[in-house]
Amino acid sequence: MSIKLAAAIAVLVAAQGAWAQSPAPVTAPDDRPTVTAGDTSSARTAMTHRFGNKKAGTQAQTPQRERLQEMQATLSSMHKLLKQTQAKAASTHSKDSVAKANLEMWELLLSHLDKELQQLQIATLAREDMEARRVAMYKQADEKAAKEAQAAMDAKTGQTPPAPSTALPSPKP
Repeated sequence: MSIKLAAAIAVLVAAQGAWAQSPAPVTAPDDRPTVTAGDTSSARTAMTHRFGNKKAGTQAQTPQRERLQEMQATLSSMHKLLKQTQAKAASTHSKDSVAKANLEMWELLLSHLDKELQQLQIATLAREDMEARRVAMYKQADEKAAKEAQAAMDAKTGQTPPAPSTALPSPKP
Protein backbone atom coordinates (compact mmCIF):
# COMPACT_ATOMS: atom_id res chain seq x y z
CA MET A 1 0.00 0.00 0.00
CA SER A 2 2.88 2.39 0.72
CA ILE A 3 4.19 1.89 -2.82
CA LYS A 4 0.93 3.25 -4.22
CA LEU A 5 1.09 6.18 -1.85
CA ALA A 6 4.69 6.91 -2.83
CA ALA A 7 3.75 6.73 -6.52
CA ALA A 8 0.86 9.14 -5.97
CA ILE A 9 3.16 11.58 -4.16
CA ALA A 10 5.71 11.33 -6.96
CA VAL A 11 3.03 12.16 -9.54
CA LEU A 12 1.86 15.15 -7.52
CA VAL A 13 5.36 16.47 -6.99
CA ALA A 14 6.15 16.07 -10.69
CA ALA A 15 2.95 17.88 -11.67
CA GLN A 16 3.63 20.65 -9.17
CA GLY A 17 7.22 21.01 -10.37
CA ALA A 18 6.13 21.19 -13.99
CA TRP A 19 3.50 23.78 -13.18
CA ALA A 20 5.89 25.91 -11.15
CA GLN A 21 8.54 25.89 -13.88
CA SER A 22 6.25 26.82 -16.76
CA PRO A 23 6.77 30.45 -17.79
CA ALA A 24 3.94 32.94 -17.52
CA PRO A 25 2.51 33.94 -20.91
CA VAL A 26 3.89 37.20 -22.22
CA THR A 27 1.58 39.24 -24.41
CA ALA A 28 3.57 42.45 -24.74
CA PRO A 29 4.81 43.03 -28.31
CA ASP A 30 8.47 43.70 -28.99
CA ASP A 31 7.97 46.29 -31.70
CA ARG A 32 5.68 49.29 -31.59
CA PRO A 33 4.13 50.43 -34.84
CA THR A 34 3.97 54.09 -35.75
CA VAL A 35 0.59 55.68 -36.37
CA THR A 36 0.08 58.78 -38.46
CA ALA A 37 -2.71 61.17 -37.48
CA GLY A 38 -5.84 60.90 -39.59
CA ASP A 39 -5.11 57.45 -40.93
CA THR A 40 -7.90 55.35 -39.39
CA SER A 41 -7.04 52.09 -41.10
CA SER A 42 -3.44 52.12 -39.90
CA ALA A 43 -4.57 53.26 -36.45
CA ARG A 44 -6.95 50.32 -36.18
CA THR A 45 -4.32 47.90 -37.45
CA ALA A 46 -1.71 49.35 -35.12
CA MET A 47 -4.02 49.09 -32.11
CA THR A 48 -4.90 45.49 -32.95
CA HIS A 49 -1.24 44.63 -33.49
CA ARG A 50 -0.06 46.53 -30.43
CA PHE A 51 -2.56 45.07 -28.00
CA GLY A 52 -2.69 41.64 -29.56
CA ASN A 53 -5.53 39.25 -29.92
CA LYS A 54 -8.07 39.60 -27.11
CA LYS A 55 -8.63 35.85 -27.16
CA ALA A 56 -4.97 35.17 -26.35
CA GLY A 57 -5.55 35.80 -22.66
CA THR A 58 -8.33 33.22 -22.39
CA GLN A 59 -6.24 30.67 -24.27
CA ALA A 60 -3.40 31.15 -21.78
CA GLN A 61 -5.79 30.69 -18.85
CA THR A 62 -7.08 27.33 -20.07
CA PRO A 63 -3.86 25.37 -19.39
CA GLN A 64 -3.60 27.00 -15.96
CA ARG A 65 -7.11 25.86 -15.06
CA GLU A 66 -6.39 22.38 -16.41
CA ARG A 67 -3.22 22.15 -14.31
CA LEU A 68 -5.09 23.39 -11.26
CA GLN A 69 -7.85 20.80 -11.78
CA GLU A 70 -5.25 18.09 -12.32
CA MET A 71 -3.54 19.03 -9.06
CA GLN A 72 -6.89 18.99 -7.26
CA ALA A 73 -7.68 15.53 -8.61
CA THR A 74 -4.26 14.18 -7.67
CA LEU A 75 -4.46 15.64 -4.19
CA SER A 76 -7.96 14.24 -3.76
CA SER A 77 -6.79 10.75 -4.72
CA MET A 78 -3.88 11.09 -2.31
CA HIS A 79 -6.29 11.97 0.50
CA LYS A 80 -8.39 8.91 -0.33
CA LEU A 81 -5.33 6.69 -0.32
CA LEU A 82 -4.19 8.10 3.02
CA LYS A 83 -7.62 7.44 4.53
CA GLN A 84 -7.51 3.87 3.25
CA THR A 85 -4.04 3.41 4.72
CA GLN A 86 -5.17 4.88 8.05
CA ALA A 87 -8.22 2.63 8.10
CA LYS A 88 -6.10 -0.42 7.35
CA ALA A 89 -3.62 0.52 10.10
CA ALA A 90 -6.47 1.09 12.55
CA SER A 91 -8.14 -2.22 11.70
CA THR A 92 -4.96 -4.21 12.31
CA HIS A 93 -4.33 -2.37 15.60
CA SER A 94 -0.72 -2.00 14.64
CA LYS A 95 1.65 -0.91 17.39
CA ASP A 96 4.44 -0.23 14.89
CA SER A 97 5.90 3.18 15.68
CA VAL A 98 7.45 3.45 12.21
CA ALA A 99 4.05 2.97 10.55
CA LYS A 100 2.49 5.59 12.82
CA ALA A 101 5.30 8.03 12.09
CA ASN A 102 4.92 7.34 8.38
CA LEU A 103 1.19 8.11 8.52
CA GLU A 104 1.85 11.31 10.47
CA MET A 105 4.42 12.37 7.90
CA TRP A 106 1.94 11.82 5.05
CA GLU A 107 -0.73 13.77 6.95
CA LEU A 108 1.66 16.68 7.34
CA LEU A 109 2.66 16.51 3.69
CA LEU A 110 -0.94 16.48 2.49
CA SER A 111 -1.90 19.37 4.77
CA HIS A 112 1.03 21.34 3.35
CA LEU A 113 -0.02 20.50 -0.21
CA ASP A 114 -3.60 21.54 0.62
CA LYS A 115 -2.33 24.95 1.72
CA GLU A 116 -0.25 25.31 -1.45
CA LEU A 117 -3.23 24.36 -3.59
CA GLN A 118 -5.36 26.95 -1.83
CA GLN A 119 -2.71 29.63 -2.46
CA LEU A 120 -2.51 28.56 -6.08
CA GLN A 121 -6.27 28.87 -6.46
CA ILE A 122 -6.18 32.38 -5.01
CA ALA A 123 -3.30 33.36 -7.30
CA THR A 124 -5.12 31.94 -10.33
CA LEU A 125 -8.26 33.91 -9.53
CA ALA A 126 -6.24 37.09 -9.05
CA ARG A 127 -4.45 36.52 -12.34
CA GLU A 128 -7.73 35.96 -14.18
CA ASP A 129 -9.16 39.14 -12.65
CA MET A 130 -6.09 41.11 -13.70
CA GLU A 131 -6.32 39.68 -17.22
CA ALA A 132 -9.99 40.66 -17.46
CA ARG A 133 -9.14 44.19 -16.34
CA ARG A 134 -6.29 44.37 -18.86
CA VAL A 135 -8.58 43.32 -21.70
CA ALA A 136 -11.17 45.90 -20.64
CA MET A 137 -8.52 48.65 -20.57
CA TYR A 138 -7.30 47.69 -24.03
CA LYS A 139 -10.85 47.71 -25.33
CA GLN A 140 -11.39 51.15 -23.83
CA ALA A 141 -8.15 52.43 -25.37
CA ASP A 142 -9.14 50.96 -28.75
CA GLU A 143 -12.52 52.70 -28.61
CA LYS A 144 -10.89 56.00 -27.62
CA ALA A 145 -8.37 55.74 -30.46
CA ALA A 146 -11.16 54.97 -32.92
CA LYS A 147 -13.12 58.03 -31.77
CA GLU A 148 -10.03 60.24 -32.02
CA ALA A 149 -9.26 58.89 -35.48
CA GLN A 150 -12.84 59.53 -36.58
CA ALA A 151 -12.68 63.06 -35.18
CA ALA A 152 -9.44 63.65 -37.08
CA MET A 153 -11.01 62.38 -40.29
CA ASP A 154 -14.06 64.59 -39.74
CA ALA A 155 -11.81 67.60 -39.11
CA LYS A 156 -9.82 66.79 -42.24
CA THR A 157 -12.95 66.70 -44.41
CA GLY A 158 -14.27 69.92 -42.88
CA GLN A 159 -17.15 68.54 -40.86
CA THR A 160 -17.59 69.75 -37.34
CA PRO A 161 -17.41 66.89 -34.89
CA PRO A 162 -20.15 66.56 -32.31
CA ALA A 163 -19.38 67.93 -28.87
CA PRO A 164 -17.88 65.29 -26.60
CA SER A 165 -20.33 64.19 -23.98
CA THR A 166 -19.17 63.24 -20.52
CA ALA A 167 -22.53 61.83 -19.49
CA LEU A 168 -23.79 58.49 -20.69
CA PRO A 169 -26.64 58.67 -23.21
CA SER A 170 -30.02 58.02 -21.69
CA PRO A 171 -31.75 54.84 -22.87
CA LYS A 172 -34.65 55.37 -25.24
CA PRO A 173 -37.96 53.83 -24.20
